[in-house]
Amino acid sequence: MSDTRYRGRHRTRRKSSLTPHIVGTGLVLPTTATLAIVSMGGNSPSVALAGNGADLSMQAQVTANAADDAELAALKDQDAPTLARGVDDRVARDSERARLDVVASENEKRAAQEAALAAGDQVIEVTAGTKSTTAAGASTSTASPAADLPAPTVGSKAWVKPLNSSYVLTSGYAWRWGRMHPAQDFAIPVGTPVKAMSSGVVILAGWSGGYGYKVEIKYWDGTVSWYAHNSSVKVKVGQTVSPGQVVSLSGNTGHSTGPHLHLEIHPGGGDGTVSPLSWLRQKGMPM
Repeated sequence: MSDTRYRGRHRTRRKSSLTPHIVGTGLVLPTTATLAIVSMGGNSPSVALAGNGADLSMQAQVTANAADDAELAALKDQDAPTLARGVDDRVARDSERARLDVVASENEKRAAQEAALAAGDQVIEVTAGTKSTTAAGASTSTASPAADLPAPTVGSKAWVKPLNSSYVLTSGYAWRWGRMHPAQDFAIPVGTPVKAMSSGVVILAGWSGGYGYKVEIKYWDGTVSWYAHNSSVKVKVGQTVSPGQVVSLSGNTGHSTGPHLHLEIHPGGGDGTVSPLSWLRQKGMPM
């Protein structure tokens, strides 16, 4: 085969793609060539190399990464308060659990002591403002109600409310659980001051079985009030009291389902009772 025929079966060798082409009046560079950016400054043009296509792609990626980092930092800043609140909540929950453990322990001790006292279901006198007990949990002295004490020297005949704090009326003077509930219950926090309603003498101050720590006061007109389920007694038998004097602190002792003051009114000092709310209104002390 002649050399002429052989060459006729092949295309003519193409010129290098690196050669620039003239299109119209412009110069077209190949894609792999370095791009030139022409900027006009002053009166003469200047040419700055901006790199090839791969360099441009890398710069775009760097810019995108920087934007992602900035967005992530902003999100972290936004989450900082949420994280702080979460930490505070965790600390508060731990503190509350610790407090509840202490309260539960104290309640167990109180329940054991009250069970020991209630076993005898007898009146146990306590020193004013204290709860004097032996290591076994029982009081060292007992006393019966001093109902036969003489009437107190009459001081002020004014009548005042037994409570100055806010309260909620719960069980009233009515039948309850198949028997008469001869009192008015005032739901109040443990430790609320309970006051004498007029001039009188204390005829009972101490533990009284299901009534828990109880105070009985015989007033100048012969009426006797019972304050039951107290947490602390502030008077002693035979002590004279005046209107508004604190005689006990409310509690949840004895047969009680929650902190409250159990108030009974015995007009003649005997077993008979009347509605405390009606009696209080008659004395000018509506509650």
